[in-house]
Amino acid sequence: MTEPEKRTGNILGDPRKSLIAMVVPIAIGMIVQSLNNFVDAIWVSGLGTAALAATGVVFPFFFILIGIGNGLGVGASQAIARRIGVGDKEGASRVAAQVLVMGVIVGFVITAVFALFSEQIFSAAGAGDYIDETLAYGIPIMVCSPIYMLSFIFSALLRSEGDARKSMTIQIAGVVVHLVMDPVLIFGLGLGLEGAAIASALSALMAAGIAVRYYRRGDMYVTLSFRGFRFDRELDRDIMRVGLPASLEMILISISTLFMNLIIESVDPVNGVAIYTTGWRILDLLMVFAVSFGSALVPISAAAYGQRSYERIKAVYVYALKYGIALMVTIAIVAIVAAPVLVHMFTYTGSAEALAEEMTRFVRIGCLFLPFCMVGILTSSLFQSVGKGLWSMGATMLRNFLRIPLCYAMVPMMSLTMIWWGVTAGEIIGTTVVAASGVFALRYIRRNLERMGRDPSADGRAPPSE
Repeated sequence: MTEPEKRTGNILGDPRKSLIAMVVPIAIGMIVQSLNNFVDAIWVSGLGTAALAATGVVFPFFFILIGIGNGLGVGASQAIARRIGVGDKEGASRVAAQVLVMGVIVGFVITAVFALFSEQIFSAAGAGDYIDETLAYGIPIMVCSPIYMLSFIFSALLRSEGDARKSMTIQIAGVVVHLVMDPVLIFGLGLGLEGAAIASALSALMAAGIAVRYYRRGDMYVTLSFRGFRFDRELDRDIMRVGLPASLEMILISISTLFMNLIIESVDPVNGVAIYTTGWRILDLLMVFAVSFGSALVPISAAAYGQRSYERIKAVYVYALKYGIALMVTIAIVAIVAAPVLVHMFTYTGSAEALAEEMTRFVRIGCLFLPFCMVGILTSSLFQSVGKGLWSMGATMLRNFLRIPLCYAMVPMMSLTMIWWGVTAGEIIGTTVVAASGVFALRYIRRNLERMGRDPSADGRAPPSE
């Protein structure tokens, strides 16, 4: 057995051990990436409140880019993991080639759109008085879309065959480049926000370059080759069955963020967006372990689905819920106490210092939904692992869009604090409903695997159509 084949044991072995083996390196990589975003925001905050607000306007669009890349990656990940579960190495390799080509094509389309219409797009998103800062940061970010797409997809491909350590490695390498280049480009060369964007693109290029090296020297179970490449409709459907809804999830989340920015601007047009978007960076860091558990669950559960093992799927889902919720409760308690320290890193300059009190309040209120977000993320990942991308999208949308009417109802009070309570209430109510859907999902999976067991023609590689 080759070394790459041995590493697939991370998704084919004992589900509990597999989960820990995957979660730890994924979490480390994501924490480092989040710290990288932290440092980036800290450098940017040194340029003033307008710079912070500009990054807040660009963030939903960058999140769309992340969503498309990660969505394609998740779609490929579950398709590859199912094929690994049944020993179909050639099929897994074909999936990898398909999704990389798809990602590059989509990336160039996004580049063309923002190269032509960036000012109109960012103005419509509420850039207002800081349109110049928004363009300086947003244009370099969005025109480098193909680079980001490759970075996101490669990270998912590495995880899909159980090699979360290599996924962690490329993330850390990208972060090192970003940390070094940020101060050099922003202040050393005087490029300001444009320098921050260029540093981000260089970090993605480094991550993708290292991933290519892994595949070229044969370190991976999947063999990456484009010789004689052609699009395969069956593989495309298998990828997009989960990939398209997963991408739409992120796009719709970005749209919900745009709505939230507009709601917040109507309450406090000067500081509101800066407080919300910067405070959300802190909450994103706190949610890293929830996202890590979800990312690990997808390939493990998908491989078990390929093997038609309901007990493995149930075991890893329940185990993740049990320990994930306990972990998030602990993180929430610590963060509520440490919120002033976390906020201070973003409000150390004179112009941003006035944001500290309200940002601390937002972080503390937001911490209350952290244990609930673990349930929502794991349930969405369970849906994705068995090819039910639309179910996952519905669960995510319920959690994110419910906050909009709740927050809008708070606008007449002209209080940012009441908006923060609306965000938290939407997350908690939505996740409660999603948790109930997870029970029905397990019942569906069991019945479907029983049907596949009675049908000799069902090979377990692709679930029924949505």
